[in-house]
Amino acid sequence: MSLNRVIIGCLLSASAFGSAPVTDKNWMNHPEIRAIRSIYAEVNSAEKAGKLKKESRECVFYGGSFEMNGVLHKDANGVTQKYVVTAGSGDSTGQAEYYYDKKGIARFTYRTRAAYNGTKKEDRIYFDSSGQHLYTNHKEEGPGYAGSELEEKVDDPVGDLANLCKE
Repeated sequence: MSLNRVIIGCLLSASAFGSAPVTDKNWMNHPEIRAIRSIYAEVNSAEKAGKLKKESRECVFYGGSFEMNGVLHKDANGVTQKYVVTAGSGDSTGQAEYYYDKKGIARFTYRTRAAYNGTKKEDRIYFDSSGQHLYTNHKEEGPGYAGSELEEKVDDPVGDLANLCKE
């Protein structure tokens, strides 16, 4: 097979791939998912480099038996790029990292939950450029109880952080 045929075949499959819906079979290499991974990498690089301003809130409920923390990471323009919510009690913990594009639109959620009984849940939830759900990759192990659920998506992270400590 000639190199030209290989290149043409790759280009044709890539263009067809871009219009195809995200599925269990193609999600790891789908162009829309790869674009979201670029946003994820860019936000985490900016955070590591100290380019994002942090704002946080800590909450304690039910006499200290349940804690919740939220941290906003905003860019120089004040647009939220990442919002992290951590919650836990004596028997379970959970964390959700919400990622946003430069316009502040929710694009990705990485959510984990774990319980004392060995249950672990992990979700990777992807959203398109308008914030609509594209795909969820879910993994779970253990007997099935992993405590309270955190939101799949937070469209208003500033408002969510402001109301985090309200019961």
